[in-house]
Amino acid sequence: METKPVEVLLKEKKIYQIVNPKLVQAPPEMTVEEAVNLMCENKAGYIVVAKNKKVVGVFTETDLINKVLENGIDWKRPLSDFMTQDVKTLNIKEPVGHAIDLMGQGGFYHIPLVNDEGQLVNVLSVRTLIRFLAEFYPTEVYNLPPKPNQAMATPEGG
Repeated sequence: METKPVEVLLKEKKIYQIVNPKLVQAPPEMTVEEAVNLMCENKAGYIVVAKNKKVVGVFTETDLINKVLENGIDWKRPLSDFMTQDVKTLNIKEPVGHAIDLMGQGGFYHIPLVNDEGQLVNVLSVRTLIRFLAEFYPTEVYNLPPKPNQAMATPEGG
């Protein structure tokens, strides 16, 4: 069986082939308090904000810290007041390599995924990409410490 280089696989493998089914979404009129509770319940660092199946924004832990907590905002205000509005999306049929490029260039941890009609269908997280990439380099990623017989001279942090 021929093994393909990683570069080729990143162009061939489509996003829908690697994503998991977890998508945390909410309408823009949801309150900040409800949004934080939803994030906690789902153990998620994001909410994709959608209206009529269209992505209108993303609310992340960073938005919560920088826009809400730092400013002592009323948690009853709508999510739409604090979400990031100019959100990049990807079509679920695009190559994984394109997602890696977009996340790297934009510094994104979550990218909403849409279908051909532009409707929200999922989200791609950086964690999913790391797990996918780890499959190509399992020895380097999973062996800690890097040398099996390595012994540290001092305790960790010492």
